[in-house]
Amino acid sequence: MFLPREPILTRRLRLEPVAPSHAEPLWEAIDASLPELRPWMGWAQNVSLESTREFAAGAEQRWDFDVALEYVVFAAQEQSSPLGTVGLHLKHNLPRSDIGYWMRSDHTRRGYTTEAASALLDLAFTTLGNFRVELRAGAANIASRRVAEKLGFRQEGRLRAACLGAYGMYDCYIYGLLATDSRP
Repeated sequence: MFLPREPILTRRLRLEPVAPSHAEPLWEAIDASLPELRPWMGWAQNVSLESTREFAAGAEQRWDFDVALEYVVFAAQEQSSPLGTVGLHLKHNLPRSDIGYWMRSDHTRRGYTTEAASALLDLAFTTLGNFRVELRAGAANIASRRVAEKLGFRQEGRLRAACLGAYGMYDCYIYGLLATDSRP
């Protein structure tokens, strides 16, 4: 599949495919949010400017090899620093993807995560032809679980010690959304 690396615009957001030029401003957003990211994101344990540069540099290759479509989230109407990221991790030979997201701590509770993830769900179901998208959210991560439910995902089960945060493994819920499910 070839998908051009083009921005996605929503009502309030601009999602740009991750590129090396995003590394330093993305690191600033990550650094400002580390206390909130570390419990849920394994990559946040040893994250640094250098590892953020490596992530950004590898994004184009992951895109080109149909591994992941990763976007940096910005406010649409202003030249802003990154608000977070959202991405689809593609499953080869299956019409499904996994979605993941995080938002800068000082920009949460504004609906940005839901809006950005909804745009990627449209991409997954319409452009990529996915039949299913999955999401994992920490059992104690109420904010992430709330986003999943706002997007129309259905909780399908609890996975014991199946997700990795910076402090170790934790229980998470698996959510699924089918192309045939109704979405808010």
